[in-house]
Amino acid sequence: MSVIFFVLLATASVPDVTAGPGLSEEAKVVEAAIEKVTVFSDRAKVLRRAHVHLDPGIHKLGLPDLPGAVMMNTVRIECNGARAIRVETVPVERERFSIEQVEEQITRLETITDKLSALDRESQVYNLELSFLNGISPRAPVDESKRVGKPLPPVQVDLWKKVLDFLETRKNACRASLRKQALKRRDLQEQFTKVQREVQRHNLGAFTDRKLQVLAIVQVKQAGMVRLDLEYFVPGASWKPAYNIHFDPEQGRVTIKTAGMVRQATGEDWINSAVSLSTAIPGLGIQLPELLTWALGEKREFIPRPQAARMPPAAARFPPPQPQPTPFEAERQARRQVLQGRIAELQRMLSMAVDERTISTLANLDSGGAGYGMAVASSSGRRDYAEQKAERRYRKPSRRARAMPSVSEAEAMPAAPPPMEAMELARPASVSAQPVGSRGRREGRTLATSLGLFEPTYYQPPQFSDANLPAVVAGGLDYVYSCPTRASIPSNGEDLRVPLAAESYPVETFYEATPSLKKTAYLKAKVTNQGERPILQGPANIFVGKDFIGQGQLRTTGKGGVIDLPLGADENIRILHKVVPATVTKGIISKDEITTYTQTIEIGNYKKKAITINVYDQIPKTRNEDIEIEKGSINPKPETGPDEDGIMRFLLRIPPGKIRTIQFSYKIKRPENWQLSQ
Repeated sequence: MSVIFFVLLATASVPDVTAGPGLSEEAKVVEAAIEKVTVFSDRAKVLRRAHVHLDPGIHKLGLPDLPGAVMMNTVRIECNGARAIRVETVPVERERFSIEQVEEQITRLETITDKLSALDRESQVYNLELSFLNGISPRAPVDESKRVGKPLPPVQVDLWKKVLDFLETRKNACRASLRKQALKRRDLQEQFTKVQREVQRHNLGAFTDRKLQVLAIVQVKQAGMVRLDLEYFVPGASWKPAYNIHFDPEQGRVTIKTAGMVRQATGEDWINSAVSLSTAIPGLGIQLPELLTWALGEKREFIPRPQAARMPPAAARFPPPQPQPTPFEAERQARRQVLQGRIAELQRMLSMAVDERTISTLANLDSGGAGYGMAVASSSGRRDYAEQKAERRYRKPSRRARAMPSVSEAEAMPAAPPPMEAMELARPASVSAQPVGSRGRREGRTLATSLGLFEPTYYQPPQFSDANLPAVVAGGLDYVYSCPTRASIPSNGEDLRVPLAAESYPVETFYEATPSLKKTAYLKAKVTNQGERPILQGPANIFVGKDFIGQGQLRTTGKGGVIDLPLGADENIRILHKVVPATVTKGIISKDEITTYTQTIEIGNYKKKAITINVYDQIPKTRNEDIEIEKGSINPKPETGPDEDGIMRFLLRIPPGKIRTIQFSYKIKRPENWQLSQ
């Protein structure tokens, strides 16, 4: 009796909801706008939120269609005020536009093209007539010595004037007709451009898009407002850090404005959403990899295996049932096949350039028709196309059908990328695992191989195509940067700058110079990262005051780390650098040449305040035993060096309007007539 009661109780708690194709038709459509997006280095996590008033009972809710690339195993729903019983995700094909729209656009473009071709033919006739009329002129009289027959009658001036008036009237009529046709052609050309933009906006690559239909079944105990959160991962999104650095020389502070360059082509626009940028690598899995038994030199036991002399025939296997199209779907499929050829013609028409010749045509009306001859010649390609289209109308249907691409080729859509499963420790490809006997729970997983043949395969972290992605430069650490305001990011694959934070730090400024390479002093600043998160590697636009001075590159710096910020060249610090060589020859039998190089560096501070500058220079080094380098006097004494590379660093503090000098020398000794090279 107790068992029967338990079964009845369990049955009563199961909601009476039948899954099937009719579930989507019965579902109540719920609008769920994108509330929050977290962008990673190779994907995004999207949160959609909906608020709906529901009565007590079981409700079937249809949420907005998701892009076809969404990872199905990441779709989940959370309810506040109700209990989520089941979530169904079904891939479906949604029409991007109707077949009637395609037919209408093709018909409009063909009609406009036919009219343009007819206008070009009429213009050709008028141009030929105008050229003929311009070629009519009175013939010069024949010389008496060459004349044969009766003398020519005298020229009748009145009659010739009538002829000229008639010719001029015909010319004016031709020009007026050409002018009218040019205006008509300009209107048709504007219509053609307008329709062309509409067609390009539709992007006739396929009739359908792959979408993911989401259905939720929830149970409500008390009537009220229910909040639904739909969360999923979708590939096709990434971000990179970018910075604007503003240095205020008056206050001695640097403001670092951090932003994220977000790019997404997920198939849906993120409108007015909260955006967060993460350095994490999702999808690494939660399973700990297990070690296999590593057996060296183990002898396998021979286990005999019986073989059958005769086996009964295997049972027949039948393929699973395939969905059959309905009569309505079959009819639309046939219409799609018919439209494939017309779409190919439409794309060919879109590739044809429509020349802007209306203004030049109007300007050349009084030039005797030369400009019209050029216009007609350039439109021959469109007349050829019209003739070819007329010929194709009378082709046999069988030949046309064979020339059409199949619907499967035209509507082939890229499959959704597979979800990233949990990564496991890869096994050696050169070693095969076979049973070796009874070994408890690890039976069948023992590897027997020679130590010399074993090549271990270590765990490989996820590889990214770009070394500047946050998941790479963050060193595997997880940091989240939240945008303080909402943002709208379209799904067009273009970079959009999303502001993240602005932090101001006191700085210690100094100058650096390498006079032997460039006679310019560069301002630098040291900044300590006082924030809670690291500063990731990325490009930086640098401003001093209100002036933009250039671009730099920040290195990844953790909390408490020091950043060296380049702040550009300073023209108010003048540097002079000169080298004076002096060579003497010493020796009686084997003579040597000794050259003394004296280098002088003068640094002038023309600013209104004192500066600190690091000056770098060097003494040459050699690996030739026949060459000797001797260090001479150095004034003032360098702060560091010369090191093993011969580099010295001088630290100078120069008052405003003063000049400081650095002077040092060195000698190079080598055999006579030796030529030094670098």
